[in-house]
Amino acid sequence: MSAFSIPNIQAHPASFIGPGLAAMFVQALQTGFLINQVLRFWSRTHEPTVLKVIVAFVSVVALFQTAVSFYSTWRLCVDHFGDWVATVNPAWPDKIQTVITMAMASPVQGFLIWRCWILTGKRWTVLVPLSALLMLTTIMSIIVTANVFKVDFTKPLTPPAGPAARIPVDITFVTSITGAAVLDVILTIILSIYLLHSRSSAITPRFRSIITKLIIIAWEAALLPSVCAITTVVTYMKLVDYNFWDLFFQAVLGKFYVISLFVTLNGRADLRRKPQESFLANLSNLTQMHPLSGQEIRIEMDRSREQTHAEHRCTCMNRDKPARTDHERQAHELQESSKSESWTPPHGLDAC
Repeated sequence: MSAFSIPNIQAHPASFIGPGLAAMFVQALQTGFLINQVLRFWSRTHEPTVLKVIVAFVSVVALFQTAVSFYSTWRLCVDHFGDWVATVNPAWPDKIQTVITMAMASPVQGFLIWRCWILTGKRWTVLVPLSALLMLTTIMSIIVTANVFKVDFTKPLTPPAGPAARIPVDITFVTSITGAAVLDVILTIILSIYLLHSRSSAITPRFRSIITKLIIIAWEAALLPSVCAITTVVTYMKLVDYNFWDLFFQAVLGKFYVISLFVTLNGRADLRRKPQESFLANLSNLTQMHPLSGQEIRIEMDRSREQTHAEHRCTCMNRDKPARTDHERQAHELQESSKSESWTPPHGLDAC
């Protein structure tokens, strides 16, 4: 029995309907994250115009993909509820997934190629091969999308007598996805090499710390789309004859490229803003935790000065005073004892 026969699809709906539902749920989460990142980006006004155009374009494409994903799920689960043929026969939103992914990935990769070109001193030996690889993956994606509209997806439902034929692997599709993953890895390695070289020649620890954070941001941005692209190719080659889970990874791949773009841009902006915020925070903590109390300090200094001066005067007076006779000493002691009964002298000059 063919894996795409009606009885098999009815027995395993999770393998054929599940990928679409899971893709819609994950894309909703990705869209929520992207909206937050988009708002952070547009809150800044110093970004170049070309970069703003790229961000606006990929954001619109990402939102469009989410909208058509909801439409495709509604069509399958509501409009064609119980129609198992519609499960195998995709609608136009499903057929254009490859070109939508390309529309989100190509501008991001083009931006990274431009950064590598500038970082390497505008070397054409870097720009030409990377641009050629990007052009190759873009053309392959367009060819895949054009071929998808020519395929009769209901044909496997009525296989000929005997074992069902295996679905041939589409080399064009594999090349488009694999080429994008390879390009991501190459771009990240180039950025890391030149940043590490700059880090080794940095003088201050703060500058070395910033370069290290930039390297981490570069790998964080490239990790998700590269892993997802490789997983898409592997699941396509292994599971294309049994279920639709390879379509799940293909559906969420495009937004990972957009997320990587915002991770790079917003992470770089945070590094620019962090030194100033750290200085202001330290200054605020200093004024709040250690308030200036000049009046209190001045009072303490005055009181200490007065007491020291009084003690010095008492010492001088006692030293310069002539020695008393026994009669004068007795009279003085009698006078002091009479005063102590009604009044206690304060500390300071009067106590002397």
